[in-house]
Amino acid sequence: MDFTGLNRFHAYKLDRPLTEEERKGQLNPKKPVSDDPLDWLSVIKINSTYLELVDRWYAGKGFATWMGGMFAVPFTLGLFYIIYSSIKQASPVMWMLDLLFSLAVMFFAWVGIWIMRHEVFRQTHYPIRLNRKTRQVYAYRPDGTILRADWDKLFICAITTGSSEMTRIEDIRAHVLAEDGETVKDTFTLGYPYLGNRKGLLQLWEYIRRYMEEPDGVERNYKQTEICMPLDGRREGLVFGLVRAFAPMAKWPLMQLLVSPLWTLTTLGRWFAMYTCKVPRWPEEVEAACQVGPDDPYQKDWRDNGKYDFWELGWPLVCFAVGLTVLGIGAVWLVRAWFS
Repeated sequence: MDFTGLNRFHAYKLDRPLTEEERKGQLNPKKPVSDDPLDWLSVIKINSTYLELVDRWYAGKGFATWMGGMFAVPFTLGLFYIIYSSIKQASPVMWMLDLLFSLAVMFFAWVGIWIMRHEVFRQTHYPIRLNRKTRQVYAYRPDGTILRADWDKLFICAITTGSSEMTRIEDIRAHVLAEDGETVKDTFTLGYPYLGNRKGLLQLWEYIRRYMEEPDGVERNYKQTEICMPLDGRREGLVFGLVRAFAPMAKWPLMQLLVSPLWTLTTLGRWFAMYTCKVPRWPEEVEAACQVGPDDPYQKDWRDNGKYDFWELGWPLVCFAVGLTVLGIGAVWLVRAWFS
């Protein structure tokens, strides 16, 4: 679970000088870095005026929901059970013990709810819009405010966190600097190759850079973009939620099947999170600054997505059914073990 920048406990560090790592990882918008640019399932829509991308938390949405639910649901039920059983107690000593036990149970229930709240009852996603014509960038913050920045003044760098292959996270970080050119006043993640490596980061950056800087960037990105995230003015549907949850292992169908219970839980968590969240809306002034011509030949969004083939939808659906069956059997076994 990567909550970087999502709340005050994981907030980006601001009002500080640039670090040596950031200076070494600086990305020059004028310089190509990859011969194989990819969008990494990051595009919401593209046209000649602007490119709209998803945030760093969108791809993995659902994981924190079910992980938190593993604590929140059983411990909340346990708390009600303790309260119910305490009513029958006549001993003050037992009441005291039940109170202490309840406090411990409440703590773990709170931990679960806190984890879930990173995704549920918030926004379905936090879009980032890059206006090619006005050279302005708009980033939707988790608190509902909008960050506005000049593309040509952003300090953009590649950031790597984590000390092992399992924990390593790569992202494209954009800093708004103070007038001294040294102090970081604001930060957002411009691009996030979910479960990707440095090569993936450079591919995604080149896709973004090409759109903003190259004369034929719009046309080339338009042709290359095959799937747009179905988030333009709506929340993603159940079908795409399933497709997106199983997408990280799309190249390894057997692995999708073997770890299907995990991805099934993520799918269920994603559905719950999406349908408890609000769809973000850009302010009128942002929409006014991003008008798209009616005859723009390079407009593309989720409505232009083609039909899913068997490996994109059919196989994940099979894996979901298998995962759901395994989880159901496990749940029945746990219930029987509990009451036996």
